[in-house]
Amino acid sequence: MPAVPGSSPVLPHEVLVEGTPVRYAVTGRQDDDRAGDLVLVHGHGAHHVWWHAVVPLLADRWRVVTFDLSGHGDSGHRAGYSGQQWAREIVAVAEAAGARRPVVVGHSLGGRVALLAGGGHPDRIAGLVLIDCGILVPETLKGRTLPPPRPPKVYPTREAAVAAFRLGPSQPEPPAELFAPVAEYSVRAVEGGWTWKHGGQQFPTLYDEHVMHAATSLTIPVAYVSGGASLVVDDAKAAEVTGMLPGVRAVRVPGLHHHMVLEDPAICARLIDELARA
Repeated sequence: MPAVPGSSPVLPHEVLVEGTPVRYAVTGRQDDDRAGDLVLVHGHGAHHVWWHAVVPLLADRWRVVTFDLSGHGDSGHRAGYSGQQWAREIVAVAEAAGARRPVVVGHSLGGRVALLAGGGHPDRIAGLVLIDCGILVPETLKGRTLPPPRPPKVYPTREAAVAAFRLGPSQPEPPAELFAPVAEYSVRAVEGGWTWKHGGQQFPTLYDEHVMHAATSLTIPVAYVSGGASLVVDDAKAAEVTGMLPGVRAVRVPGLHHHMVLEDPAICARLIDELARA
């Protein structure tokens, strides 16, 4: 899987989902000796390159599908977005990629989308691995409505846009070799300069009753991995979510933050491999 600074990572395939093109790639073992199929789902305002250092560590054992949710990366944009629609994209990409009842791995918002996919399509998905996925409504969002979308900031050059890229929530910046490909892929040319590929759109947070219902009524295996230093899933939230998910296998990783797939790809790959097999 691909991410070379200054070039576009290769997402060679496309499937139309309700009229919008969704780009995806398939990496890893293609033979019958593989452990199975994985579909990796990125978070809010992110894209498939978040997984760029994790995929090679899984590809010798798994067939791995990566993609950009609509509104993100190089996939198409929609007039509006919903969790159920993104969940249907997971199912459509898996089917187009020939994934045989995959395990879906979701980071952050991608975990909430994975919950909707697993809850709504248990016959198509074998299990879930959720990585630092907030499920309980954060205090900062309680009682609030989303503000109207704002025009994205336009930077004069590609270099300026890439240099302005930051992880949110903030955390120690990963090593340059892990961070740079993510920043490079995050920008696109527009009139007058460069901006974010997901910029100017309004995405739902998916802290809602549909996700909560899916979380509490799952009939497929689920694992919940969280970072001990995460600003999204603190100790109390990790414990509460662990008590909420039926039959969950929970792992709290000391010292890691929200963007743990960039911070320590080796630990994340090992946990995905172990938990997806269980």
